[in-house]
Amino acid sequence: MKTTITLLSLALLGLLTSCKEKKEKSALTEQTVETVQPVQPTPAPAKPVAETQPAKKKNYHLVAGCFVEQENAERLNKALVSEGYDSQIFSFYRMHMVTYNSYETRAEAQKALNLIVQESGKELTWVYPVK
Repeated sequence: MKTTITLLSLALLGLLTSCKEKKEKSALTEQTVETVQPVQPTPAPAKPVAETQPAKKKNYHLVAGCFVEQENAERLNKALVSEGYDSQIFSFYRMHMVTYNSYETRAEAQKALNLIVQESGKELTWVYPVK
């Protein structure tokens, strides 16, 4: 019994440390949104062109599970999307992490985590921070 608990503890510790090391590789890229004004045939008062703003990074992810097999991760991702979640798959080392949703701040992620762990079968959800 002690051996089983020790092995599970070491496995969990390995997963948590591996996620921290991988955060540099799976960092999200900034995306910009550009607006284009149509060409008007008649002179009109000049309208200021909206500046491009980078999309806000969502650095906190609610993790539904980690899988070695890509197919298992895709299956869970598909199920979560059909439930209405904005699920994504992040690869790190030799595993594939499936998320429920992503959030900009730790407070938002924690609030969502507190709600989701109350659902049956989702008690082991955790927050993965990417910085």
